[in-house]
Amino acid sequence: MPSYEKAHLKVVGMYCTTCKPIVEKQLKNNNGIKKIDINYMTDSVVIEFDPTLTNIKEIKESLENSGYKFVRVPR
Repeated sequence: MPSYEKAHLKVVGMYCTTCKPIVEKQLKNNNGIKKIDINYMTDSVVIEFDPTLTNIKEIKESLENSGYKFVRVPR
């Protein structure tokens, strides 16, 4: 069973319900991401991912390809 990591991100520019599916669709293109929890009210995204299949740099690139910027929140 793979060991998943969790990343807490703050997404800059996510303001309404129409932003959520855009971000979600872009992140789902990454096969290493197993779970996405998006809250546009707090501009936050929590991602569970398999570190053997993807990493924060690739996740960042996916987000930026959808037109958003992110800041990783330390937990």
